[in-house]
Amino acid sequence: MKKNGNGNDKNSLPAVRPGVRAAMNSGDNDIRPVEKRGMKEPEFSARPERVSDSKGKKRNVRNKKKGGAGKVVAGVAAALIIIAGAGAGVLWKKGFFEKKYEVSYADGTVAELTVSELREGLSSETFAPGIIIGGVDVGGMTKEAGLQAVKDAQPDDPFGFNIQLNLDDVMYDLDLSSLSYTSDVEQKVEEAYSYLKPTGEEDADALINIFNAREALKSTPKEFEVEYTLVTDGVDDLVHGVLDDKSTEAVDAELTGFDEESLTFTFTDSQRGYVVDVDSAVTDVKALLDAGTYTGIVDVAAQIEEPAVTSEDIENDFGLVSSASSTTSANSNRNHNISITCEKLNGLILNPGDSFSFNTYIGQRTSAAGYLEAGVIVNGALEQDLGGGVCQVSSMLYQAAVKADLQIDERHEHMWPSSYAVAGTDAAVDYPAQDFKFTNNSGYPIYISAYWNPDNSVITINFYGHMFPDGQYIDFIGETISTNPAGTQYVANESMEVGTTSQVRAGHNGVTAVGYQVWYDANGNEIERIALPTSHYATITTLIEVGVLNSDGSIASLDGETGELSDVVDEDDDDDDDDDDDDDDDDEETTPETTPET
Repeated sequence: MKKNGNGNDKNSLPAVRPGVRAAMNSGDNDIRPVEKRGMKEPEFSARPERVSDSKGKKRNVRNKKKGGAGKVVAGVAAALIIIAGAGAGVLWKKGFFEKKYEVSYADGTVAELTVSELREGLSSETFAPGIIIGGVDVGGMTKEAGLQAVKDAQPDDPFGFNIQLNLDDVMYDLDLSSLSYTSDVEQKVEEAYSYLKPTGEEDADALINIFNAREALKSTPKEFEVEYTLVTDGVDDLVHGVLDDKSTEAVDAELTGFDEESLTFTFTDSQRGYVVDVDSAVTDVKALLDAGTYTGIVDVAAQIEEPAVTSEDIENDFGLVSSASSTTSANSNRNHNISITCEKLNGLILNPGDSFSFNTYIGQRTSAAGYLEAGVIVNGALEQDLGGGVCQVSSMLYQAAVKADLQIDERHEHMWPSSYAVAGTDAAVDYPAQDFKFTNNSGYPIYISAYWNPDNSVITINFYGHMFPDGQYIDFIGETISTNPAGTQYVANESMEVGTTSQVRAGHNGVTAVGYQVWYDANGNEIERIALPTSHYATITTLIEVGVLNSDGSIASLDGETGELSDVVDEDDDDDDDDDDDDDDDDEETTPETTPET
């Protein structure tokens, strides 16, 4: 981009002014001296003729006498001529006899100058009078002085910037004064300095033309415009400096918690963003400057940016995703363990990508942690131990996670199907051997609500998060594929009398089951059924102890498969009266109290 200084170039030399003529000139460019008024060229007489008559002998004698003196005079004259010639040569060399030309100055003064004088005067080491460079009159200055004067006079803003940015009808001034630029000032100084200076090859006419042109400059100056070239490298930063803070980023609504009373998510409100197209504004400003336009208005484009998650999205899309519940037993210790485990789970928030480990989060079930003894499964039998009942919590957690379509990382079935969960839908835990793990891969936070209701002995676990689209939901069902009867095994107990039995272990049929994650639409129509890993429950035989101690102290024989005794000793009839009380005192067959497994 270039911008010129003040003035217009006038490159042609003016013609010889009328009234300015060569002082010596004849036709066909022959140069002759001009006759000066009152002056004439000297006239020379004819050389005397020689006389040779016979009567003049005396006269010749006299002439001979006079001839000696004439020779002296001639010698003197010759010397004078030589001296005069030498002087004339010197004068000629000095230009005394050089042809002169009549010239007129701008003020009307007439002078006669030789070619040498013209050349010398025109070759001065200063600018010609009337030379203006970038608005500075440098006439008569040396080149160095003129260059410095022009540089000192250069404006801070040679372009006269006045550009505004229009953003939604609000004008913002764009200060471009800090942009750097280059100029051709040195080139123009050289050009102006050489203007109307002879090169040494000009003839008289050319020198007179140069002289006349220089004189004409005194009334009609010659102006040389300085051109400035703008460097636009800094435009980007300047435009960004004005517009960057006008943009605002969209702010997504963010979940901050969960209100347990209203069962709704709490969140911060979303905000729209305002995006200014700064890059396009930079391009438009540069295009304006490249075109040599330094004033004007540049319209800046901007648009509204919607947040990815709005407040309305959270209100409409977040809620109850899944739920699982079951009834607990009447065992107080077991219900206590279930209750305190629910309290630990309640309020847990899993952010996207978070993984959950039951054993890690709940911790070891110890008395210090508040757990009591209740029924647990040990080697296929129920035993009393700390934490009995927590498997009902882990099973409901598993069902809720499947219904929420979360990623299941680890899950174990019980040794036999539980009374509170359909085969294929339970999850056993045993610190630290067996764990239940899952990952929140929904892309949204999951809030877990867990509680045990003492009024109806129901445990409920709810998952709140981003609900499925279009009212879809998931159910979790289990189906038994095969069953293997448990059977009964009889074991002799020599400390027990014949006729008495005791159940050591309850039997459980072996079961193979599979769980299905079933998708439904809002109208209850099945969309898809996904099979989960198959569950294998062990076949556990019923174990009964049979008394084999006869009344005489001998041991009866027992068939372990049928439970039938042989070698039984009968009592005497004489003892019937004594045995009445014994019959009344016979121990009733008892079955140990059993509680649901963990």
